[in-house]
Amino acid sequence: MPSRQLIVFDFDETIISVNSMRQLFQFIPNYRRPHKYDSQKRGWIDYTNKAFKELHSMGYPANTMCKFIRAVPAVPGMVKLIHYLWNSSEPTYDLILISDGYRILIADWLEQHGIFHCFTGIYCNPSKINDCGEVTVSGYHCAECPYSPQNLCKRRVMEEFISMQKTLNIKYDRVAYIGNGSGDFCPTLGLGSCDLVCARKYDILAEKIQQNRKKLKIKPEIYLWVSGYELIAKLAQNKDIDNIKKLPKPTCYGMVNSS
Repeated sequence: MPSRQLIVFDFDETIISVNSMRQLFQFIPNYRRPHKYDSQKRGWIDYTNKAFKELHSMGYPANTMCKFIRAVPAVPGMVKLIHYLWNSSEPTYDLILISDGYRILIADWLEQHGIFHCFTGIYCNPSKINDCGEVTVSGYHCAECPYSPQNLCKRRVMEEFISMQKTLNIKYDRVAYIGNGSGDFCPTLGLGSCDLVCARKYDILAEKIQQNRKKLKIKPEIYLWVSGYELIAKLAQNKDIDNIKKLPKPTCYGMVNSS
């Protein structure tokens, strides 16, 4: 029976090369940006809603903002990696995405790059366009976790997905988590010795793991990466990378529903 593995992806600065919201913030002059203390006092969701409102007042509708993010390049090799995993039959991979970003931006980028269909589940903060044409967002859930923002605990989402799969008689031989930021640290703590955490080299997740590995008894294997091609080599157990690079380019689509 073929091995079945779960691959969990972050989005910002893991699949795409930058943070999507920071990319949009650059269009707001400093004097018009929401105050930083708002994000600390009221949370990131409240802060982002203010930023979206400001962008709308400046004449940036939702489709224009999606267009800006759509143009953001992927981390080199990452689209090839996702396409390769989705097409693999030995082992079989299930792919999910867990992000503290917003669905209107994430789903549109994935569709544009032809990989939306590769994910069994996409778990991120909901978004919609209100009657005034403004993008509004809300938290994915209410998290009470010392390692996560109050709107999303990625470990909780990951574990709920694995539990749901078990009810369908789907069990995983290994879980591999691919991320870069502080929000990706909590899932690392929930993985076992047979699992794998792929932390982007020189980034926050790699630093936090190094600082806490002994103290918190972090169990999974840790692999540091720079590009998606290195991850292909790791996950494909060093199969022929040149042939993988020649995989056909995925079909691109247009903007998707934001809900």
